[in-house]
Amino acid sequence: MLLTSLISNVKLFTRSLRLFAFLFLINNTYAQTSSTLHFQSITINNGLSQGFVSSIIQDKKGMMWFATGDGLNKFDGYNITIYHHDRDKPSSIASDDLTCVFEDSKGRLWVGTRHEGLDVFDRENNSFLHIRHGDNNSIRSNNILGIKEDQSGVLWIRTREGIDRMEINKSAKPLKNTISNELIANQLLFTHIRLSKDLEATRVKSGPENIFIDSWNQIFVTTNRKIFEVIYSPRKQDYQVLERYSFVPADPLFIPELIEDTTGHFLILNDKNITKFSGYDFKSPKKICSYNPSQLRWSIDKSETLWLADNNRFINVNLKTDAVKNIIPANYQQLKNIKATTDFFIDRTGIMWIGTGGYGILKFDPTNELFHHILPEVDTYQIIESTQGKIITNNMQEITINRDQTISIKNLTTPDIIRKKFPKLGVVAFTKDTVGNLWIGVNGGIISYNTITGAINQFNLPFEDQVSQPFPLYTGKDNKIWMGYNKYFVCYEPSAHSFSKFQYPVKHTSYDYDFLQNIYQDGNLLWLGSTNGLFGFDIQHKKIVKKYFYVQGDSTSLGNNFVLSFCRDLSQPEKYLWVGTKGGGLNLLDKTTGKFKRYDTKNGLVNNVVYGIQTDDRGNLWFSTNKGLSSLNIATNHFSNFDISDGLQSNEFNRYAYCKTKDGTMFFGGLNGINYFHPNDIKPLEPINVVFTDFRLFNKSVIPGVPGSPLSQSIDAVKSIRLRYEQNVVTFQFSALDYRKTGKILYRYKMQEFDKDYIYAGPAHEATYTNLDPGTYRFVVQASFQNESWGKASASLIVVIIPPWWRTWWFYLLVIVSTSSLIYALYRFRLNQLTRLEKLRNRIARDLHDEVGSSISTISIYSKIVHEQVDSPEFDNEPLLKKITDYTTEIMDSMNDIVWNINTKNDAFENIISRMREHASQLFEAKGYQLHFSIDNQLLRMKLSMERRRDFYLIYKEALNNIAKYANGKNVWITLTCSYNVIGLIIKDDGRGFNVTDVRKSSNGLINMNQRAEALKGKIKITSIPGAGTEILLSFHQH
Repeated sequence: MLLTSLISNVKLFTRSLRLFAFLFLINNTYAQTSSTLHFQSITINNGLSQGFVSSIIQDKKGMMWFATGDGLNKFDGYNITIYHHDRDKPSSIASDDLTCVFEDSKGRLWVGTRHEGLDVFDRENNSFLHIRHGDNNSIRSNNILGIKEDQSGVLWIRTREGIDRMEINKSAKPLKNTISNELIANQLLFTHIRLSKDLEATRVKSGPENIFIDSWNQIFVTTNRKIFEVIYSPRKQDYQVLERYSFVPADPLFIPELIEDTTGHFLILNDKNITKFSGYDFKSPKKICSYNPSQLRWSIDKSETLWLADNNRFINVNLKTDAVKNIIPANYQQLKNIKATTDFFIDRTGIMWIGTGGYGILKFDPTNELFHHILPEVDTYQIIESTQGKIITNNMQEITINRDQTISIKNLTTPDIIRKKFPKLGVVAFTKDTVGNLWIGVNGGIISYNTITGAINQFNLPFEDQVSQPFPLYTGKDNKIWMGYNKYFVCYEPSAHSFSKFQYPVKHTSYDYDFLQNIYQDGNLLWLGSTNGLFGFDIQHKKIVKKYFYVQGDSTSLGNNFVLSFCRDLSQPEKYLWVGTKGGGLNLLDKTTGKFKRYDTKNGLVNNVVYGIQTDDRGNLWFSTNKGLSSLNIATNHFSNFDISDGLQSNEFNRYAYCKTKDGTMFFGGLNGINYFHPNDIKPLEPINVVFTDFRLFNKSVIPGVPGSPLSQSIDAVKSIRLRYEQNVVTFQFSALDYRKTGKILYRYKMQEFDKDYIYAGPAHEATYTNLDPGTYRFVVQASFQNESWGKASASLIVVIIPPWWRTWWFYLLVIVSTSSLIYALYRFRLNQLTRLEKLRNRIARDLHDEVGSSISTISIYSKIVHEQVDSPEFDNEPLLKKITDYTTEIMDSMNDIVWNINTKNDAFENIISRMREHASQLFEAKGYQLHFSIDNQLLRMKLSMERRRDFYLIYKEALNNIAKYANGKNVWITLTCSYNVIGLIIKDDGRGFNVTDVRKSSNGLINMNQRAEALKGKIKITSIPGAGTEILLSFHQH
């Protein structure tokens, strides 16, 4: 317990000490035009490679670049990319020890190193080109201190050995490769600027001279005692040095700097003394102030204010009025950072970036100071306006906001009676009437205190049962003082010195809070906000006439019975009343219908506890809540929300700690002091642009330019990406490159031709897609502050998913052509089949007609003859019957041949051979021939089509029939061969032979054999020698 008490006392003492220090600054520093500003620290804990930041710039796209003692850092508002020297990679940055970074008018990024010369960054290939000291036409020293550019695009390099003028040959090829000494002569032209021999000799002691280029393109060089102008002649490729001004240095060890105001009217010399000249001729010097920096660093912001770094403060010099103001960080831990300031830089939105030697970066956002913060660590729970431009807090402090935005705090002289009642100078409830009296609630009554005359009066309640302090207090019309108690509410009329009490329409609840929370007079109606409902009290008839409660399931009822605040509606005050609740959000009461319209977090309100409501001059509403301030644009029903990152004293505010002064300035108080601002100064922010910062495949960043990479350049430089169909998990990372309120920038994106609507991402700054079908898409991302002005800041990227070969147009065309061809082939095949079938039918019919029809006709004739002569004893019918039998047998053989030929199973050559054997055996056994039959086994695996089989078999049959009829031999040799799909048939006998020439023309059999050989597209050769037999050779292809 003792330790806990000791710690508590130490904390209380520390808090009191800090409060005393702040009040001391208020009463002293502020009187000397000082301000406390909020700076954000960016350190190695946020991703910086090192705390020593020597140089800061913003490139044309909006990226921030930091030169540090351990590499080059690129910052997109979310992530820091670090470029380090890699000894195994010649295209990496020359050194990690950097002194400066600079972007020229062509968008080239130059980096100065401490010992390794000058680098230029090739963004397309993500590599660095090196420029080092060499022969005469090279950089003067490898120790680079600064870079400037004149209006003709020439770079002026400040090195440890002096100043170089570096001109890039406009006709030379772009700087795409590492610049060697051989290439320097063609691409770069160096001129070493020499001022005088004396200066060259003393440079080591005093340090290198500074260079300055004004808006008129005049080149000035400052030394520790003089200012020179360098005039260069491009025609002569020579220069001259003219002395313009000499002075007595404030410190010989410092090399002064020249500064030009942003309007281009005058120059300023900075050498621990700030000396202002009336123009550019260095006449009429005027000393504005002196300061004691560790380094000469400066910048001029958009308001024409010169920023300087002193030992433990920043100094602001108003260049229009020459007024000087001290700037102290709200975080006292940052005082040491100021002393180590190395660089100032103001980006395109007005943010001040301050590099330090070891403590990272201080970032000052002017938009965060629109909510001015006073009385830090002072718990403020009631504020009222005293006179114009002044407010009074519950701590009895009168605060004045001066024209130059400085403040004055006056502790009101409080009489003994108030001190006794409130020894800590904190009152529970107070109000102010129209004649200047403060009315303060005390036990058993109220006190009036005139802050001007000091007059004080106490008025005790005539009710015996009431000894507690009233809460709240409210001044109504006619200066009537209304006050609340737990059992009833009271009206005091100063003109009659009388009290009246009135009962509540419901019993007091068991809340820890006072039953009555707020009072507001609306004409003849007094609105009472309680912990158990909203009531309307008719002042004239002295009775409750309105009662509103929360009703579950009724969205038009009061949002919550705990009512905290009221505000009249500016557009239709006779119809509407705004009501703030504890947990039920904001409610708009339609007094004509008794219905409520609710606004809560679902509609964009930052929090559902609405402590205070105020209207600005445009009719918009402002609310204090448990999570910051919120503003409602009545015209658009859009909420804008603000939190501690915007400069608020805390996210939590207090009841009654709000008011608006006559000039429109609003005050809101909370646990850590008071915020004040003018609503007209709080303008919607619009992101400037959006760029892509990273592209990932399967959650791995894609390195541009490497073999197989879909990126030929960095993602922020390409306009389209081509991906293979299997690269189907892609992530896009993007940034608005707006550093004012990075965490409050909201994004939405859409993959056109894939997403129907935009996908709201909130503050997330990346999007992932999986399994995109092959095709061409446009990925669009938009940024906005507070969900306003979508589309003004956007970026797009064409994404082409290359289909697999089986989903390409040529493959589809091939499939269509192939399918069409197949269908046509099937059609032709079917047509050919039908044609063949028709031909087969015709041939069968023809064969039946030729081979069977005539035989049947003959049989028919013979049968009639037999029939007619059957009864004649003289007629011998035996010959005719034999002929009929022969013709019948012939018909059967022909029919058998036709049936065998049309049967497809006989296409197999094995079956053909079997029939050939069978026919030969039957034919020659009866004739007494010796049959010799040999075949090539290859034929057993072959087939013949029906037509070819028919022609082949009929040739074979005709040959055998001729042998049987005419040869009169003893042996028949039949040989079947196969070679390379050529089928050979050799039929030979040892019969009597014949003269081929004599028989060829008159023999129908031989003619038919030759015709069938032609149908087979084969060759037939018949050789016969009378008395020596006959040989027939047939050869044809299988198909």
